[in-house]
Amino acid sequence: MQVIIDQYLCQACGICGDVCPRHIPETLVNGNKKLTAISKNRAELCMECGHCVAVCPNNAINIENHKKDEFFSIDRIDIKEDQLLSFLQQRRSVRRYKNRKVPREIIDRIIDAVHSSPTGTGRMLTGITIIDNFEKIKKLSELLYDAYEKLGKTLRNPVARLMIRKKKGKNKLLTLQNFVMPGMEWYIKWYREGKSNEIIRDCPALILFNSPINEPVGAENCLVAAFHAVLMARVLNIGTCFNDLIPPMCNRVQEIRDLIGLSEDREVYAGITLGYPKYNFKRTIPRKLAEVKYLD
Repeated sequence: MQVIIDQYLCQACGICGDVCPRHIPETLVNGNKKLTAISKNRAELCMECGHCVAVCPNNAINIENHKKDEFFSIDRIDIKEDQLLSFLQQRRSVRRYKNRKVPREIIDRIIDAVHSSPTGTGRMLTGITIIDNFEKIKKLSELLYDAYEKLGKTLRNPVARLMIRKKKGKNKLLTLQNFVMPGMEWYIKWYREGKSNEIIRDCPALILFNSPINEPVGAENCLVAAFHAVLMARVLNIGTCFNDLIPPMCNRVQEIRDLIGLSEDREVYAGITLGYPKYNFKRTIPRKLAEVKYLD
């Protein structure tokens, strides 16, 4: 990664270096002259966040992997705090959808919001898979229920439980035993009886968010990207719901990996179902954090 400073445009104000999390551009003073240059010692640490380009008042910086015309001027956005708070308070998880396909032009607008999601390392390595084909969703459902049936049988085996505890930890095992599988047993029963599909929830579309396995904050990046999608979908009157039942099986079941085209070096860390809401909520839901405190 190469950061280039146009010395004809640069005024050596030092803002870029102050904003850069690793101070890669640095402004040096030599007598009465100031010069902003790239630190030779830290140039390789560039995270490609683009902040130096975005903050430069003279448009004097280029980044090798970014085109200059990809950086747009910022316009003032007149959103009042009460409006934003009301928007967030009214957002609901939608688990029941109309039998109506979501047009791809609307999904594309949701993805536009995902492109703008922040990342923990500055690198945009998050990938997404969109499934809006009924037959593929149906196939994915079958594979998911098969996988959870097998998991239920595994958890009834004391030796297998011990292995899961050693490999995944006590908390993961307890979550599977006490939270995931008690509800999943009913989900499987209802699905096999043809009553409902409580994993996919008969959604007309879903989005899976993946990241390279060795990406330091890949899981967090996927969750932030997914929340950008959720918020944009709400603006477009599309209901969404975070679905934590789908990603684990995308990673551990080869047939599912093949179905969604997930390469060996990536894992799915977040998934959302989406579609037109079948029902409209009439009221907000009271919610409070477990704890809020200032440290004096």
